[in-house]
Amino acid sequence: MKTVCLFCASLNGKDPLYSEVAKNFGSVLSKHKYSLLYGGGALGLMGIAAQSAKENNVNVISVIPKYLNKPNIIYSESNEIIETKTLTERKEKMIQISDIFVALPGGIGTLDEITDVLSGAALGEHEKPIFLINSNNFWNPFIDMLEHMKANGLVRSKGDDNLKQSSLKNLFVVNDLEELSRHPDFISS
Repeated sequence: MKTVCLFCASLNGKDPLYSEVAKNFGSVLSKHKYSLLYGGGALGLMGIAAQSAKENNVNVISVIPKYLNKPNIIYSESNEIIETKTLTERKEKMIQISDIFVALPGGIGTLDEITDVLSGAALGEHEKPIFLINSNNFWNPFIDMLEHMKANGLVRSKGDDNLKQSSLKNLFVVNDLEELSRHPDFISS
């Protein structure tokens, strides 16, 4: 069974679409018979996605720093809870266990996680697909920044001899969960 690592906010955000996408995420995982691996929170989009996964009979794995493993924070219905010492260790564990990465809208933590996964791909540490769910164009400013870096010669492009792959080779932007569910790199990973 493949494991999808979900990065997203521990808040709901202002746009109700974000919560709707998180609520429907579990059915996508169930359809493909994938497990959910995520940061373990019961709050915000994280909690909504975990609850959705559980309601759709998806195996839910939480990876959470010990200091955040508190009843008012953690999603207690997870099938497995992996404790780490730090957020950095949590990211390392999540990257190690996952087959696919998906990011819903999120804040600084989500941005940190996505850029860490992209950096690992750029350095050849993994070749796992990375998906941004671009609900209501949430990720457009980030995509614009990546394009700006690329245009300024600061992001490797496909065909660079310096590294085996482009920094962005494994990055895919999809508009919604339906597009994700049909994407060949999501299905075949």
